[in-house]
Amino acid sequence: MQDSTPKEINPLVDTDQGGTGDTLRYASDPTPEQAANLPTLELSAPDLDQDYQGRCRQTLLLAEEAFAKTGSWVIFFREVLGVSGIVQKLFPDAEEQNRFINGPDYATLHEMLAAIRSQDQSKSDSAEPERMITIRIPRSLHELLRQESEECGLSINKLCISKLLLPTNPRFIPEQQGRRRGRKPGPQGTRKRAEENAPAEEPAAHDNRIVNHTRTPAHSWAAASSERNEG
Repeated sequence: MQDSTPKEINPLVDTDQGGTGDTLRYASDPTPEQAANLPTLELSAPDLDQDYQGRCRQTLLLAEEAFAKTGSWVIFFREVLGVSGIVQKLFPDAEEQNRFINGPDYATLHEMLAAIRSQDQSKSDSAEPERMITIRIPRSLHELLRQESEECGLSINKLCISKLLLPTNPRFIPEQQGRRRGRKPGPQGTRKRAEENAPAEEPAAHDNRIVNHTRTPAHSWAAASSERNEG
């Protein structure tokens, strides 16, 4: 039986155009030439040598700088809260990062993000490529999400993004039993190649982050910032 091609496994994946076929990417990803034209944000370089409190203050200052320079929530999220963002750079130690996430400054960052999302009418793919996930949920959960989205005056998609932007409390994460089922994230190669390159599964480490769920008005930071500027 002939091996399936990457397109047959996942039509949204394209092979590397260099001719090797070893590198896979999402079909929605821009070419290197197109990626060079995507919007970026130039921020002041973070000082990693400051103590914990100094880095907390620095995080807010850099976030305010980003807030002033972009109206795109996607760019703000990427530069401040993303995997290579300000928070990860200034708090590379897991214990310190957990401490920061549970503190008031982290909530302030999310207030900034909510304020930008309230005003940003642009398409998210104008800032960077989009990804799509499909999940199966019971009808009762879907009905609850629909009810909550109506109460918030949001689409279900926007409500779910709001929930996904926040870290998950490990108290409410079920333990994985047996092998993880379903397609793993990322571009998919041929089934044979995927099986050959699949790393051995290791027990998942628990995320020790505890989230402070106290909600404050989404615009309180923006209002306070406006009052300071007027003063």
